[in-house]
Amino acid sequence: MSSPHDLSVTVRRLGATIGVLMLVGLIAGAALAFAGSQGDQGGPVYALVNPNNGSPQLIAAHTSGFTAVSVGPFGQGDYCLTPSPGVNVAKPAAAASEEAFYSNAAGFVTVRYPTSGPSCGANQLEVKTFDQNVNLSNQIAFTVNVP
Repeated sequence: MSSPHDLSVTVRRLGATIGVLMLVGLIAGAALAFAGSQGDQGGPVYALVNPNNGSPQLIAAHTSGFTAVSVGPFGQGDYCLTPSPGVNVAKPAAAASEEAFYSNAAGFVTVRYPTSGPSCGANQLEVKTFDQNVNLSNQIAFTVNVP
């Protein structure tokens, strides 16, 4: 039978082990939180795109980590975003959504990671905007965030 002293030592060791595991978990979580793509000043990567009736524009005050946007190979409603040097848009799962102020129609926005066929350049992020009839549309503004 164990003595109260042995039990006390075991409980302290177990507590210390749990404490160390929690500390390692916190450090790993913090490292993952800062491991995403980095923008112009080492910060987050995001953009606001105004479709501008077919001549898309990045809204500079709401963009970091992207240098340009152009119409993609599928025409109006298909966009190719060019990231700043050092920003990787190929691996993280970017998220995009419609932005109301610059939009002239309601619809939905998708991020495309092509596996074959025509697409944007290898280092670009492709975003498509669709109207309510599921047709590509250049009337829908969007925001995109790259983790």
